[in-house]
Amino acid sequence: MNTWTESEVRELVTLWPMASASQIARRLHRPRAAICGKIGRLRQDGLLPYGAEKHLEVKPQPDRHERPPRATAELTIRLQKPLQPNLVSVQMRPCSILELDARRCHWPLGDVYEVATAFCGGVAARGCPYCPDHLRAASKS
Repeated sequence: MNTWTESEVRELVTLWPMASASQIARRLHRPRAAICGKIGRLRQDGLLPYGAEKHLEVKPQPDRHERPPRATAELTIRLQKPLQPNLVSVQMRPCSILELDARRCHWPLGDVYEVATAFCGGVAARGCPYCPDHLRAASKS
């Protein structure tokens, strides 16, 4: 625990009405918690009045880790392109999620905004969860 010198205490009492605890901590090269603790003890001893108004000139410095704001904060949703008739699988055998296995196509059927309850169910391409037709459709989007 570092002891406070008289000059540090004098500077602390002088700076307190016009600077924040963080600003004083930087200037005195001490932790902010040490500044707040010393202020509390000085108030208990009657050397610093309670309720003294502080007149701070706060100039917040930008956080170094903060990213600059983006030009637009709006969320852009791109709609899925409707499948062309030739991309609809001829070998489609619609099935539920309970019927899916590694050999069946996992391509969801239905509207883009709905939870998938039905799937293509056609024969899946080797090493892929989709049938050849839906594999081509996935690579185009």
